[in-house]
Amino acid sequence: MKCFIMIPIFLLSLSTTAVASEKQDYKCFVNSTDGDKVVFYRWKTDELKLKMAKLVGRTNTNKKGKKYFIKEVQECVHINDTFESADAQKVDKVTLH
Repeated sequence: MKCFIMIPIFLLSLSTTAVASEKQDYKCFVNSTDGDKVVFYRWKTDELKLKMAKLVGRTNTNKKGKKYFIKEVQECVHINDTFESADAQKVDKVTLH
């Protein structure tokens, strides 16, 4: 009898673990050597803070093929959310998604 109860509980715990580590799309407002930018990433939700911290010093390439470095990460939000910063909102409006 206990086995019949334990199996659904075990399966439920597996499904919630899969959802917690599911990848989501994010947009980040960063200060770079090429100016302020909104850049896009796809990360696991439980790794958001770690991935944000690792962005500083990272090399990216702009539309013209020129490399630039990320100097500072101002904020990262889910792709459909709005930035809190007014500066980030201005840059986001002119950035192609």
